[in-house]
Amino acid sequence: MKPILSIIIISYNTADITIDCLNSIIKDKGLHQIPFEIIIIDNNSHDDSLKKIIKFQNSLKLKNCQFKIIKNNFNGGFSKANNQGLKIARGNYILFLNSDTIILHSAISQALDWLCSHPEASSCTAQLLNQDKTIQASGGFFPNLANVITWSLSLDDLPLINKIIKPLHPHTPCFYTKDKFFLTDHQQDWVTGAFSLNRKPLLDKVGGFDESYFMYGEEVELAYRISQSTPNNQVWYLVGPQIIHLGGASATSRLDPILNEYHGILSFFKKHRPVWQYPIAKFMLKINALTRSLIHFSPLYLQACSKI
Repeated sequence: MKPILSIIIISYNTADITIDCLNSIIKDKGLHQIPFEIIIIDNNSHDDSLKKIIKFQNSLKLKNCQFKIIKNNFNGGFSKANNQGLKIARGNYILFLNSDTIILHSAISQALDWLCSHPEASSCTAQLLNQDKTIQASGGFFPNLANVITWSLSLDDLPLINKIIKPLHPHTPCFYTKDKFFLTDHQQDWVTGAFSLNRKPLLDKVGGFDESYFMYGEEVELAYRISQSTPNNQVWYLVGPQIIHLGGASATSRLDPILNEYHGILSFFKKHRPVWQYPIAKFMLKINALTRSLIHFSPLYLQACSKI
């Protein structure tokens, strides 16, 4: 039977976390009513990920779930691996799901029901939570000079600024301004790739992820191309479906997330903004890294500043 939903998960040295994620998917009772498939792309893990995933596959008793595993002999990055899954996915809907997530309260089927009943939307995401169940930021608005400058100078931390200039990274309710951005359903430009439910025809239309992105920023660039190719495109953040996102489980060093975020923004400017804006954005990101190194007494941001 042809699946309605394809769930694509990239695994890289996250054996136990990946299995926890898979077990939480199977507990989503709404998925028991539809045919779906899980596609695991293992990016040359050096732990026992593959062994544990195969064991999970063999123990799977759901008749409506198909399970596929692709074993890569090198780590080509998040974008390339997701595109591998996309090429063999047969579902009408594609869920890109991080291996370091735990599905709560049938979040996948809730999001799928919502997207199926809202044809005006191209994609949606769930409310991401930290391990302590506090709200985690998820997505925001496309990079432009205005929000890169306000972010780099921490001006977006001031009250009302984010109401004037749509922020690159909106604040969570835990921030001192008590922003309510992540407390209600709303539209935004892009959503975090940890949980991104999409219509497959639109992904096929734009050719999937840009594989020049290794990790971080690829979901922003993909969402932008979809928005450019699809009139009146809508991307939605939903508070009903909830997941726990551990974050950073596949990073090889503490510097990776910091530096890759900066490089992702610069890649976006190089590809989608006027050429004269690129050096300004690069200068502002260096200011951002330098400022953060002083505020947080962090040598990591100082290293990032030298590598931007």
